[in-house]
Amino acid sequence: MDEEVSLICDKYTAYFPELSPAALQQLYVQSRSRDKIPAIRLFIGRYNAFPCLLSCTNVESNARFHITTILNYLKNEYQHNIINDVTVNRYHTKSKQFYTSSRLCDLGNGIMVFIKNIFIKSDIDNPNQYSPDLLDDYFIVSRIIAIYHLRHLDTEVENMAREFLKRSVFETKTLKFQMICRNRASEYYLTPINIKKPLIQDLALHYGQSFIKIHENILKELNKKDGKGIVLLYGIPGSGKTNYIRYLMDEIEKKKLIYIPPDKAKDISKPEFLNFLLKHPNSILIIEDAENIIRDRNEPTVNSTQAVANLLNLSDGLLGDAMHMQIIATFNCDLTIVDKALLRKGRLIAHYNFQKLNVNDARILSEKLGFGTKNISTSMSLAEIYNQNEMNDIGETV
Repeated sequence: MDEEVSLICDKYTAYFPELSPAALQQLYVQSRSRDKIPAIRLFIGRYNAFPCLLSCTNVESNARFHITTILNYLKNEYQHNIINDVTVNRYHTKSKQFYTSSRLCDLGNGIMVFIKNIFIKSDIDNPNQYSPDLLDDYFIVSRIIAIYHLRHLDTEVENMAREFLKRSVFETKTLKFQMICRNRASEYYLTPINIKKPLIQDLALHYGQSFIKIHENILKELNKKDGKGIVLLYGIPGSGKTNYIRYLMDEIEKKKLIYIPPDKAKDISKPEFLNFLLKHPNSILIIEDAENIIRDRNEPTVNSTQAVANLLNLSDGLLGDAMHMQIIATFNCDLTIVDKALLRKGRLIAHYNFQKLNVNDARILSEKLGFGTKNISTSMSLAEIYNQNEMNDIGETV
């Protein structure tokens, strides 16, 4: 008579041939959720010891572990075979594909990696340039990974967690602001706009260490209740002014952000425009390409001085005292063209000249973004660094 062959691999995480059926039933978690993997009980069954736990989460609120690269890491470093994992699988309706929603990996050395609450996400920022896991640019991700382990493996598990943290993608955040528009009756109104938050994890990496104190001062002043004043951001196109404003918008709390598009900037000189702004006190005005409304009033080429006068009044005059309105203005020309009154101490919160990154800083950022350093031989703007690869369109928003 032929010897009976087991259908179960002896390396399967939930296989305990030495336990009786009654003992195995005790490992099952009695709960309303039938798809819950009893990770701790399986660890006890495997190693005959209660496990220590390291709960691995990202500091960034929108960071997610990229499960595929983490499993590849376990395969390469621990020769782990996912065929032996305990898994819960589900069907994703949008992508019309199956995926694993929970996974317990036994590394066979006193460590079990429990990845639960796995989900599929398509709107992803991908600085490490990982390949999508499914069609239509879907990524398989999770917010938390639990590492169960024996006590003497603390150091190894901590190093493992650090490796997991390196293998992350980021859910795209959106920012909301209000844009000034004008209807056919020449009446101004606000319309809500949602934009993608820029993926800036390290401000110093993008703008230099010296910019950090300036940013902290800007943020402190703009978050002040009943604050006023003006911020002037200038520099060459592509140097990161708009990208920084988007970053700043996410840091500003409890204030309405009002965007004035370039074609409406000249309307600041109109009385009806000021009447409209009176309805929105404690707001922050964002004006891009503001060259024509901040120029020195003594220049012969300036057609109207009223726009500058209104900016002065809004930022630090009687209107400023009443409305507590602050202004962020960007422009591409030199600070010398700005009306001197806008630069007066007490009115000016800060000004900053955005420039190209030097070769060393450009190489560090390029390496961080996954482009390498072979294309960096001179100073480069953020747009130039982000646009090294035609497949990467992030630089278009810089």
